[in-house]
Amino acid sequence: MIRKLKERIVILVVLGLTLSSVGLVLAIHYMNMQTINTQMRSVLNILMVNDGKRPISWGQAEAGPPKEPDAAPPEMPEGKEGVAPDRGDGTPPPKPDGSDNGSPARPDGEKALEARNIADLSNYCIVRLNEDETIASVESDRTDLYNDEQITLTATAIIETGRSFGRYGNNYYLRQNNLLIILDATIDLNNAASFLRTAEIIALIQTVLLSVGAGLLIHRLVKPVDEAVEKQKQFVWDASHELKTPLAVISANAEVLSGEIGENQSLSYIQSEVERTDHLVQNLLSLARMEKNGEKKKHERINLSQTLLSVALPFEGVVFEKGKLFETDIPEDLYCIGDAEKIKELTMILLSNALKYSDEGGTIRLSLSKHGEKRLVSVFNTGEAIPPEAQKRLFDRFYRVDSSRNRELGGNGLGLAIAKAIADEHHARIDVSSQAGSGTTFTVVFPH
Repeated sequence: MIRKLKERIVILVVLGLTLSSVGLVLAIHYMNMQTINTQMRSVLNILMVNDGKRPISWGQAEAGPPKEPDAAPPEMPEGKEGVAPDRGDGTPPPKPDGSDNGSPARPDGEKALEARNIADLSNYCIVRLNEDETIASVESDRTDLYNDEQITLTATAIIETGRSFGRYGNNYYLRQNNLLIILDATIDLNNAASFLRTAEIIALIQTVLLSVGAGLLIHRLVKPVDEAVEKQKQFVWDASHELKTPLAVISANAEVLSGEIGENQSLSYIQSEVERTDHLVQNLLSLARMEKNGEKKKHERINLSQTLLSVALPFEGVVFEKGKLFETDIPEDLYCIGDAEKIKELTMILLSNALKYSDEGGTIRLSLSKHGEKRLVSVFNTGEAIPPEAQKRLFDRFYRVDSSRNRELGGNGLGLAIAKAIADEHHARIDVSSQAGSGTTFTVVFPH
C-alpha cells in the first residue's frame, strides 16, 4: 500500500513538473511569436507609409552629398551673440535648444526607431493590384531572392485569404487598397524555432533533474512510514502464528471437557469464542500472507467458468438449507489469467457475504459475463441496502456497517478486505452497488 502511494506521489510530482515546464516553454514561445508579429506589423506599416520604399536613414539628406565646409566660419553679425551662423547649405541653423530643423522627423519612441532600422535591412517585395484584384506589377530590389513567379504564387494565395494582415509561410504581409507588401521573416522565425528547441532541451533536463530529486526526497519522507507499516505487518504475522497454538490447546481441552461433563452452557460459549477467534486468526494470516513480498503465485490461464462452478455447486445446498433461492448465470469456457484457488476464495467470500445479509426467503445470484477482454464476476443479493457513506469503507479492515448485527452473524470485518486484496493481486477492480429496493451487487472486473 505504501509502495503504491509512493508511486502515485512520484507520478503526480513528475506530471506536475512536466506540465509546468511545458507550459513555461509554450508561454515563452508564444510571447516570442507575439513580439515577432508586432515587430513585423510595425515594419510593414513603415513600408506602407513610404509606398513600399525603404525609409531614409536618420540624418541622411535627400538633396545629395553634403557640401564642402567653408575655409573659415562666417563672422557672427553684430548684436547676434549666441546665434549660430548659417551653415551655407541652404538649411536653417539649429535651434538654441540643439534640435536640427533640417533633419527628417523621427518617429516617436525606441520601438519605432527599431522598426525603421529593421525596414532598412529587410527583404521584401511589392505587389500592385488592379481594381479586379489581379496583379498589375511586381517590384523587388532583391531579385536574387525573389522571382516574379514566386511572388505571383505567394501574392495570389494571400489575396485569396481576404485578410489585410497576416502570415503566409515565412512571409508577413500587409495590404491596403491596391498595394500589397510581402515581408520575408525567415531569419526571425528560424531564430524563434531555434530558441524553442533550446528551451525544450533545457526544460527536459530541468524536469528530469527535478523529478529525480523529488523521487529521492519522497523516498526519504515516506521511508519511516513504510518501515512502520512493515513492522505492523510483521507483528500481525507473528501474533497470528503465536495465537494458533493456544487456540488449538483451548479447543482440544474444551472438546475433552465436553466429552466428560456433557453439554454445558459455559463450555459452549468457550468453544464458540474459540472458533470465532480461530477464524479471525486465519483471516489475519491470509491477509499477512498476501501482503508479504515474493509470495504471490505465478498466475496462469484458467477456466474461469469451471472455477466459479466448483464454488457454486456445493454452496447451493447451504443456501437451500437457509430457505433462500440461489441462481447462477455462468457461460461455458470463459478463461482469464489468475490463481484459481485465490479466485475461489474471493468468490466464496462474496457468496457468504450475500447469504449473510440477504433477507428471509431472498435471492442470491452468481453471474459471469464477458466484455471484450474483460471478465465480470457479479454476486447479487436481495435485502436491506447498504448506506452510501458505508459503501466507501466496506473494504477497510474490521469495518462493519452494523457492529451489533455482525457480531450476531459471526462477522469480523475482514472478509471483504481479503476479497479486495485478492482482487488487487489480480489487477482487478471490485465495486459495490446497493440501492433500496434493488438489492446489493458486488462486481469484480478481471482485466484479461
